[in-house]
Amino acid sequence: MALDDHGDPSTAIAMARAFARDRVRFVVGHYNSGASIPASNIYAKSNTLLVSPATTNPAFTEFKLWNVARTVGRDDVQGTFAGEYMASHFSARSLAVVSDGTPYGEGLANKARAALRAKRHPEKLATKIRYDQTDFAALISKMKAAKIDVVFFAGLGAQLGPLIRQTNEAGLHPQFMSGDGAMVNVKDFVAQAGSAIENTLIVFSPDDRSNPAAADVVARFRAQSFDPGPYTLKSYAAVQVIARGIEMAGTQAPRAVAAAIRSGKPISTVLGT
Repeated sequence: MALDDHGDPSTAIAMARAFARDRVRFVVGHYNSGASIPASNIYAKSNTLLVSPATTNPAFTEFKLWNVARTVGRDDVQGTFAGEYMASHFSARSLAVVSDGTPYGEGLANKARAALRAKRHPEKLATKIRYDQTDFAALISKMKAAKIDVVFFAGLGAQLGPLIRQTNEAGLHPQFMSGDGAMVNVKDFVAQAGSAIENTLIVFSPDDRSNPAAADVVARFRAQSFDPGPYTLKSYAAVQVIARGIEMAGTQAPRAVAAAIRSGKPISTVLGT
């Protein structure tokens, strides 16, 4: 079962409970850390293996649940890289770190801030917004007052796009930088930000479509007039991991499949081995 919960924790929990009732045994999801982490406990109790193509918060796997795996990188690497990049490239500028308050946003923001402080270039402004916020006037006022000219946003593109547009309309033109969450629904992100999106920096893994291991699958997608987006191939790889885990375990029992995946034996996917 593959799913899209739009990143909403309550929706993810409702889905997880429904899948438990229906005895779904394998799930590719969720949309982000704020959805996957609370849902993972329900899946663990209902004997369901969860492989996420998009959950980057380290806590997802550090809770040591038997039933979780991921085909994407972690925020401790991503956030640290973002902080170090800002410290080295914008050392003479005033920095802000803004989180959307979700487990994903907080994890990413905290690692970026820690890296900035390790480089002795702490942020001038650290603040949170609500993950469903649409009006950023108060935040923009804070940035103006602090004379912020570089903003690292730890959240999704659905909010970053409007934030960039509204900031530009308010006459403030900082350098924006964000994490992989900005690449979710990238077309909406671009449309919402408008022309102000130019020069925005995004921390993301290399384009999966350029991976030689993905060439055949990408060709098949494109032959059907579909160009695989930022998480398509990570989701495809999650299915491959589950399928190979079943083959290695010789059973569809989720606990046995999870153990096989974690055995250390190589698993070939469109992302590589």
